[in-house]
Order: sequence, then structure tokens, then C-alpha cells
Amino acid sequence: MKVVASAISDRGRKREGNEDQYLIDESLGLYMVCDGMGGHAAGEVAAERAIAIASARILANKEFVELLSETPDGPFQMLKIAEEAVQAACQGVFHLANSSSEYAGMGTTLTMLIIAGNKAIMAHVGDSRLYLMRKKKIHQLSVDHTLANELYQSGGLTKEEAATSQYQNVLTRCVGSQEFVKVDTLLFDLMPRDRLLLCSDGLSNYFSDPAVIADLLAKPEIVAQPEPLVEHANESGGADNITAVVIEALLDSDSPPVSDTEERLETLRRSFLGRKLSVSRLLQLLSTSAMFHCNSDKTLIEMGDKCPGMFFVIEGSFRVLDDDIVESELSTGECFGEATLIAPAKSPATLIASEPSRVLIVDRKKFNRLTRRMPRLGNALLRNLSRHLSERIVSSEAPRPISLDDTGPLI
Repeated sequence: MKVVASAISDRGRKREGNEDQYLIDESLGLYMVCDGMGGHAAGEVAAERAIAIASARILANKEFVELLSETPDGPFQMLKIAEEAVQAACQGVFHLANSSSEYAGMGTTLTMLIIAGNKAIMAHVGDSRLYLMRKKKIHQLSVDHTLANELYQSGGLTKEEAATSQYQNVLTRCVGSQEFVKVDTLLFDLMPRDRLLLCSDGLSNYFSDPAVIADLLAKPEIVAQPEPLVEHANESGGADNITAVVIEALLDSDSPPVSDTEERLETLRRSFLGRKLSVSRLLQLLSTSAMFHCNSDKTLIEMGDKCPGMFFVIEGSFRVLDDDIVESELSTGECFGEATLIAPAKSPATLIASEPSRVLIVDRKKFNRLTRRMPRLGNALLRNLSRHLSERIVSSEAPRPISLDDTGPLI
């Protein structure tokens, strides 16, 4: 995936200095925004130090990162590398803050994006933000680590109250306030013509309406000339430092088919697994899936073979055979192998395409790694899966039997 990017930073109309920092390193596919805090320019030092340490950690893994997009386990290893880079930055800033009274209490937000092939990795701490504009729709992929947002998420404040709360700028997480910090990570597929915006809260504080972001990011010149973003923030008040990194994914020979990614995402969104999932969580689930095309009479899976995961029939149909006898047919919109997402299992039947067909597979190993890596997302996915299986049993449409191998208990 080829990408282009530009950045801009401005002190705003009310601050004497600029404690924001950013990085664009195209050789690493690395993009960062940090918003420092602390008196006597300590915030600027914290932001600079965090970027220096995190980027050095990514550079140390450059060869590995370049290969990650080419291996099945690569994207999940990328998540680990990104998180370790942020943790290293946190420890570095923390130790510096404790080395001198001049730096006491300093810290910084950090929002990082790594792009390798058509995969993108976010690592995030604080209230700087990552936005994705896809097909003119805006999605905020990062979560604000502020007291106001946590009160909103727990039901203590309404969305409107949180937007004007005195706790709006009170951070619950930042890089450097403690030796270790919980890092939000996100893995998602990048599509041609996607536009991404990393920005400090000096800009995002003036994004009360997603339509405002869409109008700004839709400007044809915004990637090469991001000045309208600073102008918008300054004209709206300019109360803080303003920093923005704008990235656009371009179509090239290595880009995946746009329709393929869109169709996989839409299939998962409409499935029982995608029930009530946010866009960012659906993008994470998308990373566990792949599309397969089957010609007529092609065998998708044979009885007794270890089932690699769950299949969704997107188009076409399959004959379901038990000992070469046709038991039933799997049609468009139906799925097979749901229980294999819980435990390793052998296929209880042979599936042969009755016509040219397309299926989406959710890979069991990738699904299990995702649920372990992202416990809150894992809980939501397993809850959706359990509800689906329960509904099938209650409606007397029990899922096809699964022959579990010796590596897993009967669940």
C-alpha cells in the first residue's frame, strides 16, 4: 500500500509556546502525535523524548516490521512491537521526570500509527486522536482517556454533559506519569483512498460535529496542504496548541481489491459476530478474516479434516455431504463451523460448491489470538457467539455436530 502524508503544528492563539510534537517517517511507515504537559517547557521535553524513544524502538525492529505484513502472525506481532515502543517511551519519560525537579510532573499523550503493506496498527494513550475517513464517513478509532469520557462510558454523564464537563481535559492515562501505562492498540485493514488524521486536542476540541471533520478531510488539497485544519482551530478559538498529521492511502499494484475488503467488513457487520460492535472493533475482527472463491464442484472442506474456522457463504451454495450422501445445502447468508471458534475441531461433513461461490472464513487461530489480546473485544465476540449458539439450540436448529480432536474438551 502506498501512502502520502503531511503535517502541521501551530502554537494557537493563547499559548506562548508549543508543547505538541509530531513525526512522519515514511521509511518506517511510522506516524506520531504527542501533546506534552508540564511547567517550564517540560511538556515539550516529554513529547520530544517520547517520540525519540518510541521511534528508536520501531527502528530497532525495522527488518522485522517489514516482514510482518507478509506472515500470518505478522499483524499480531506488530501490535506487540507498537505497544512495547509506547511502554519504552513511558518508562523513559517517567525516569526523566523523576531525575530533576525541573521536569517533575511532566507527561505526554501519544498516538502512533504504523503502516505495513495494507495493515495499519494504532497504539494510543491520552486524548490525542486518530480519525479514519472512508467513503466520506468519519470514524474516531481512538478513545479519549479523560475523566469526562470515562464518566460518559460508565453512564455518569450524558454525551452532551461530557462535551462541556470540567473533567474534559483531565487525563486518566498519559505517557510518563507512571512507569507503566495501559496502551490501547488497534489492528485494521487499510483501503485505497482512506484518509487518516492524527491530531492533538487543540484541533479535535473543535470537532463537535463529524461533518466538520469530513468537510475538512474531503478537501482535495488537504493531504499536501493541511493548513485549513489549523485555520479551523484558530478561527474557533485557538485555545491550545494545534497539531495534525494527514495520511492518504493510494491505489497501487499491491493494493487489495477495494470491493473485497468492503464486502468482508459488511458481511461481519451484519453477522451475529458483529452485533453491536463499534467500527474500530469491527476493523479488528476484519483482520481475522479472508475471502475464498470456489468453482462449481470444488471441495471447500472434507469430512475429518481439521476445520480452520467458521465459514460464511457470501454468494452461491454448497452441498453438505455425510459419507457421500447429501444431507442438506448451505446457502447464501448461512454459516458453518461456528463452534470451531471455541475449540479445535474436525469437520463433521464435506462441503462441495454447487455453483461458483464465495465464502468468508474467520480463522480460528487468529480469532483466538484476537480474543486473548483484546479481552474486552473478546468478551463481546464470545458473548455474541454464545448467544447465537444458544438461539440455534432453543429454536431446535442445533448447530451441526462437531468432532473434537484430543487437544480440546467437549464444550
